Order: sequence, then structure tokens, then C-alpha cells
Amino acid sequence: MGEASSEGAFGFGEHADASQGYDLLGLALGCGAGQGATDLDEFVEFEIFFDGTAAAVAAGDGRGFLEARLCEVFELLWTDLGKYLWHRDRFCLEIDLGDKQARPASAPSSTVPTQVEPRLTGHLRTGDGAEDEWFVVYLLRRFTSARSDAACRVIDADGELLLIEAALAAPRWLTPDNAEHRVWLRAGDVHILPRPRPPEPQRLPKSEALSKVRAGGTVAKDKVQAAIGSRLEGFPRRAVELSRHIARAVLPASAARLLIAFPQLVAVAVDHLPPPPAAEVQRLRRELRPAEAACTFDCESLSEQDMVCVGVRLTRCQYARLLGLRCNLPLRFSAKHWRRPAGFAADERAERLGALLAAGLEVAFLQNTRSATAVLRWPDPDSLLPAETAWFGEEAFVRHAASSPSQLRSSSPACRRAFLQQSSLDEPFRVALLNVWVSEALLKAVDFSEHWRDQNDSEDWLEVSAEDLDREMLARQEEFDAFDLRRTTGQSQARSAATSTARLAPAGESRGPLGCESAQVAQEELARLGSQLSGFLARASGLEGVDAAGGMGTGDGVASPGDRRIAAGAAEGVRAGTAGPCARATEGSDSDSDGSGSELDVLGMEGEDFGSDDSNSSGDDMDSGAVPGQGFRECFAELDEQLAEALDAPLAHDDAESAAPTVVGLPLSSRHIKVHGGDDSAAGTSATAASHLGLHAMEHVLASYCAEHSLAPGPASLLLGELGLAAKVFMNNVAPQQLAGHVEAWTPWIEPRSVAPCYCVRSSSRQTAWQAQGRRVR
Repeated sequence: MGEASSEGAFGFGEHADASQGYDLLGLALGCGAGQGATDLDEFVEFEIFFDGTAAAVAAGDGRGFLEARLCEVFELLWTDLGKYLWHRDRFCLEIDLGDKQARPASAPSSTVPTQVEPRLTGHLRTGDGAEDEWFVVYLLRRFTSARSDAACRVIDADGELLLIEAALAAPRWLTPDNAEHRVWLRAGDVHILPRPRPPEPQRLPKSEALSKVRAGGTVAKDKVQAAIGSRLEGFPRRAVELSRHIARAVLPASAARLLIAFPQLVAVAVDHLPPPPAAEVQRLRRELRPAEAACTFDCESLSEQDMVCVGVRLTRCQYARLLGLRCNLPLRFSAKHWRRPAGFAADERAERLGALLAAGLEVAFLQNTRSATAVLRWPDPDSLLPAETAWFGEEAFVRHAASSPSQLRSSSPACRRAFLQQSSLDEPFRVALLNVWVSEALLKAVDFSEHWRDQNDSEDWLEVSAEDLDREMLARQEEFDAFDLRRTTGQSQARSAATSTARLAPAGESRGPLGCESAQVAQEELARLGSQLSGFLARASGLEGVDAAGGMGTGDGVASPGDRRIAAGAAEGVRAGTAGPCARATEGSDSDSDGSGSELDVLGMEGEDFGSDDSNSSGDDMDSGAVPGQGFRECFAELDEQLAEALDAPLAHDDAESAAPTVVGLPLSSRHIKVHGGDDSAAGTSATAASHLGLHAMEHVLASYCAEHSLAPGPASLLLGELGLAAKVFMNNVAPQQLAGHVEAWTPWIEPRSVAPCYCVRSSSRQTAWQAQGRRVR
């Protein structure tokens, strides 16, 4: 009982990778319960608002009104809801009677918090089941299509879920700072509220946003609707397929009965794997009361007649996770102690799956996980539902139910489920499970013969070919290419229009600091230079510096005069804070287009003015003959001089070696390299300067490496390890502290088929050969 077995996933002979199957750091960070554990931070949250809520609240019928609307939701959606299995938390819709909305940070301090009207809310932890949040979107979209008086908002851990999916088609002015409460579902369409205008706050209050949605005129463009429709293509059929995989499992009859009657219990079991250490499980069981201790999920005290083999439904994600799970189970759930049903042929995979699920249920019961109670409010057979909906005894509910187009009835399964799924969710899981455990209705509701499976569902979906991956990646790449093509086409049209405007402009009219006709053209030129600079930095480098083949701008390694003019003018304009009238030409645009005709905003200047209204200051500076960037060069030159004085002072004497500082015997004798020009003899030609710069850097890296403690690797060891060099030192049995005594020289060395220059440590015997070839650096 006190030991843990060492069995692998779906095979008793495999060794587990984890000693106890528990990741304490992961638990502390809230990131799961060890190897294979799900991501606990992922969730989806949604709200459903109804137009008639305010009037119902004013009449004192707010709760009754929302109870009737909740039943309508289940009447409309149960045909899809009943087919789907959720990865972690099941669909749960509750009534929220409203609260005070916090004042936005950008609002005046005197602003009074507003009241958020009552609504229906839901919160689901999705974990690794990303499809769950899109099934929620599908359900809400379908519901708003049927109820034109409903407005829904849905978010996940990253923010506005719909906006993130439609990022390539969404308005460019939308950012995480202003997108909150601006994206809605209404009448089956995506709605995006207009761009905020001063003095409106960037973050829109929820109550104000809801009023704007109801006012109309906020439907997003077709490309946004198409992006969401593409993500939901094939729903609900595709989502149901991903949530259904039947696998055989050998289980105690009592546990099998629970998993069949409450399919979402599988998520609870999987969520509690890997289990805690066996000692912790023993401690939790000793704390149970006698009535609770009678509830067990192992088969130690059971006979073969008490064991069954049934088909258990899991989502594909759950099944894949269990296949890859490596953990130790308590000894009671090991292969040695796990019994088979009478006359059942050996099936290690079915026995292992049953042991994993039973162990997960055991841990959930012992830990009394409160969030698992909601699963027991979601039975599969209708026979476990309450006989009638308790809300039909309330006068307000009956009044609003009578006016519902769904013809709500007390005996309707959908109404009974709507009531049960949100009732007594705070009840401890242990108490709720014991009530079900001894229920006579449960015994009558499950017939094992209907759930017998002679084989598992096909696992072909686990095999993903390289062609399938390439096809999916190609389809995604085509989306980005089409997006880039639209932008490029728009840029060309904008440049042509700007050129035509320049030719027609009067001779004396000011054209702004850069000679451009609009701020849009200036942004395009700046973005083009940024793109060229990124490509320049991505090219190969050697001892002589970056390979400028291909150039940056004109193709010969030198920027074109036009590029230099634009860059110089941009630097001066931004530094002087000038923009001119052209910068204001694009101000105030709130279109929700994809930005066709606008360059990518690499400088983060989209939607902002270049500076003040003084359009002539920048031009005056350029006319006066000022050299752009001269102040920076002077600053760097002065810094070079200061570094040379500070770092090369010990080497100023003839006896440089004796005056040079040392680290564990290794002299730091290289000089400071001036990389911004100068006639320093240590720099010399460009090739020599590059070599000396590499020598200077590498000498200090090696000195840092020598100073490290062997049991505590520092940044130098990590850096050399990333370059694959630290291992070469230890292969020769040279410890960091002994490196100075063994190394007399080191040289730059470029490995074959490598772009970046590397360095290797060479012995004194090999240095002689390198000296003869004239390659000595020191």
C-alpha cells in the first residue's frame, strides 16, 4: 500500500519517467500537476445580454426573466450540447444579477462606477482542449442568430477571442489597450464598435459598449465575418468528432457506472493525473470518515464478478494525453493488484486505462475538488434529471416563460437540465459523489451490456503525415501571402497618388520636412527602410564584417541617395518633433479596413502625428547644412576615448604583459577597439580591426570562464555551451580553473557550413603551425 508502482502509460512493463508523478514547481506556478498535466491557465469566458432585461429589472422580475431566458438557451442548443464532450470544464451557464463596473483608468477620478445589467455568464477552463472555446463561439453564434435581442461577448486568456482569430482582417487601429468591450456577437454576426475619439476613453465601459451594439450600425465587414466563419467551418460535426474516442477500459462496476452516467467525470479523472505520492494518498484516506471510507475505486476487496470491461468515451486530446503519460500509480492500482472480469481475455491496454481512470477518480474524491461537483450536475440519461423544473413554481418565471417563443414546459428535458446544471455548484465533491454512489436511480440507469465494446475506435487520427502538415502550413502561408499582396498593391497605388499630387502642387507650397506629400508616404518610406535594414542584419558575417552583397537599397551594398535623404529627413523630423500639414492628413480615420494601401507600421507610428504643427523647422535644419546623426557620432567617439583611457591605462607602458590585469593566471592584454573610426594602430585595416575586436571579446569571455566555480556554471559557460565550445574544453580534461595554465593562444576559427564565427582553444603544439602560416592573432 505504501509503495508506488513503476509502470508506464498503457503498458505495465514500461518504466515511469517521474519518481512520484508530481511536479511541485508546476503546482506552485499553477501550471499543472506534473508531466503530462494540462495547462490550467487556459479558459474561455462569455456573457449573454438580453434587450428586455432592464425593463424586467425595473418591474422586479429580473431573476425570473433570466431564468426563462436560460431555459430558452438549452431548448435551442441542447441538440448540439448533448453530443459534445468537454476537455476540462463542461458548459455551465449561470445567472449574474449585475455588479458595479470599475471606473476605466483613463476616465476622470470623479466618474461614478456604472451598474452592469443582469446577464447570463459562463466560465470554462479549457486546458489543452482549444476546440472547446470555439465550440462555445459556435453555440453563441447560433443562439444570437435565433434570438435577435441577444448580444454576446466572449474572451479567453489572451483577450478578445474573435479579434485574435480575425487579426488579418480586423481594423489596424484596434490594440489590446482599446479592444476591450468592442467586439460582440449579435444576430449571428461579429460587431466591432467604432474607433474612440477624444475625449472618449481608450477603454470603453461595458454598459456604454452594450448600448452602442444595440443601437446598430456596428456590423464588421465581410472579411471579418469570413475569418470567423472559416474557423467554424464544419461545426458542429467536426467538433463532435474531436470530442469522441471510445476506448475499452477494465474497471470496478461502481466506477464504470459513474463514468457512463456522467461522461464528464473522465475529465475530472484525467485532470488529477499524475496522482500525488502514495504516502500522500494514504494520509488523505486515513482522514476520511467511516461512511466516506467505504467509497473506493480500487479492486483489492472485489471479485472478478465485480469487474467489467466497458467502452469509455474520451476526447481525442484526453486519449492522446493518457497515451503519453508517464507516472507512478499507487500499488493498489498496479497490474499485480488489478483484476480482470470473469472470462475476460488479457488486454493490458484496457486494464491500464481502467487503472488510470480509477486512480484519477480516487484522487479527486480524496482531495474533495470542489470544481468537480459541476460534472455531477450533467448526467447523460434523462432518468437522472429532476422530475420537474423547480422554477415553474415561481410566478415571475411562469409569466416570462409563457411569453417565450420556445414554449417552455416543466417536464421538458432541456428545462430540467437548465435548472440542474447551475444548482448547488458549491456543494463539496465528496458529498455530491457519495449521494450519487448510493443512488438507486444510478443502478437502474446504466446497462453494461449496452456499453460493451470488443475493440477500440480507430487511432488513425494519431498518425499525422508530413504531407498533411505541409498542406496545413501551406494553406496558412497562403493567407499571409494574400494579406501581404493586398498591402503591397495598396502601397503602389498610394505612391502613385502621392506622385501625382506632388506634380500638381503649387511651387511655393510647403511639402513637409521630408519633401513628402502626405504622412502616409513618409510612413511607407520609413517602413521600407526598416524592412531593408532587417534583411541586411540577417545576412552572413565573417572576420571582415557583414557581407553586404546584395546591398541595402540599391543592390550594391550602399543605400540609394533617395534612401539616405529619407532616412536623414526622418531622423531630423522625429528629433525636431515636426510633421507639417501632411502628417495631419490621415488623422481621424476610423475605418475597419485591413490597411490596404498602408505600409506595415514597423516604427509603431500608425494613427499618430509625426510631431507638432511646425512644418518648417525640420526643413530649416536641413537647409542649414546640418549633418543628420552627427551628434550621435560625436557622442560615440567621446565614449570610445573614455573607454580607451580606462581600459588601456595599464597597458600604456612598455612592459605591457606585466602590467596587464589577470584572471586565474590569464592576462587581459588586448586593447579597447574603437569601432567608430580613428587612427588607433590597434585597429588598423578593417580586417585587422575585426580580428582584434573578436580577440578582445573572446579574451574576456575566456577570463570569465576561468573564474567560474566548477559546480556553479556562470554566463560564460552557458554562452560557450550554446556555441558548442565548452564541451571541447572539458573533452581535454581541462577544468576552468586550469585553463590559463594549458592555453597559450587561441585563434578565430570558422567552422565549415557555419555562418557565425566560432572560437576554439588550441594547444601550444598546434600554435607553432599557425604562427608559421602567419595566422597568429596575438
